[in-house]
Amino acid sequence: MEENEFHQRQPLLAEDTDLEDQNLSSSSPRVRNGSAVKIEMEMSSCERLESTKFPKERWKTCCAIIFVIINFIFTTASLSITHELRNPSLPPLPDLALDHLPYHKWALDVSEILIMIATFVAALVVVFHKHRCILIRRICVIVGLLYGYRAITMIVTVLPSANSEYHCDVQLNHTISTGEVVHRVLKIMSGFGLSINGQHVYCGDFIFSGHTMILILCYLIIIEYTPVSSWCWLLHWLLWLVAISGVLMLMVSRGHYTIDVIIAYFVTTRLWFMHNAIIANRHFQQRSSTNHLGRLWWWRLAIWFEENVKGPVPAQFEFPNPWNFSFNSVTSKSRTRDPARDI
Repeated sequence: MEENEFHQRQPLLAEDTDLEDQNLSSSSPRVRNGSAVKIEMEMSSCERLESTKFPKERWKTCCAIIFVIINFIFTTASLSITHELRNPSLPPLPDLALDHLPYHKWALDVSEILIMIATFVAALVVVFHKHRCILIRRICVIVGLLYGYRAITMIVTVLPSANSEYHCDVQLNHTISTGEVVHRVLKIMSGFGLSINGQHVYCGDFIFSGHTMILILCYLIIIEYTPVSSWCWLLHWLLWLVAISGVLMLMVSRGHYTIDVIIAYFVTTRLWFMHNAIIANRHFQQRSSTNHLGRLWWWRLAIWFEENVKGPVPAQFEFPNPWNFSFNSVTSKSRTRDPARDI
């Protein structure tokens, strides 16, 4: 009698169990499938809109990095050849500023230490920026163009050394070979183009000043991509003082002529302003009779890198983590249970 009652109740228990499973699947964020748990992740509408407006486009970022590396190689190769074209017996040219400034050898090291500080701060701003890929592309385009211009200007007009006491490597007594150029390029690149580490022993890279170029560029990056309000105004002033002090120490050490610094300031700031004007205004991104910036030879390159960016980049920062995802965007979807997968 008791056994019959048990078998009569068996289907009812099964139905209740199925009903509980359905309720569990509709309310729980996790759905068990045998021994497996399926969790599907979807981006929220806000994140999807932002990723569409400010796309990462990592492959374009890699192209921009390759662009700046190629131009840096051109610059170092140009310096390797310029070193052989100079005349070391010529005295320094008359210079209104250098002739009235006291000479201190240690000032060049101070200038390059300030360059490393400014570069480190600018790198932190870029790395911790939410849209760092866009910033890297923009900076690489500008730096690549500056290095390309510098590779041309230093070799077409070779000036005598501004400091007769600066140690320059001995010139070759024969025409420089390709292998020797490659060796010098690798040596300069190993020291990042600085003299403080003893790897920059080749002379002739005067027009225009690479030290001034980097100092000004770091300052422009920081004031452009950090908020104007709050504590950042102090950072802006500090980097301005670092740039001014670095250029002054460069002049005191007679690392460059005054004309080198003036040309570096003019070329760096004008290139930065033109590039930012192109990427910030839709009118300058279309060829027309009134868009004179469209006649620049690098205009199409700048447009290609920025064609999918749909607005000004906001000053937002986050901790860089290539594997992070938002837990708030995790949603669940159930699927039909396969009895064959049950163990």
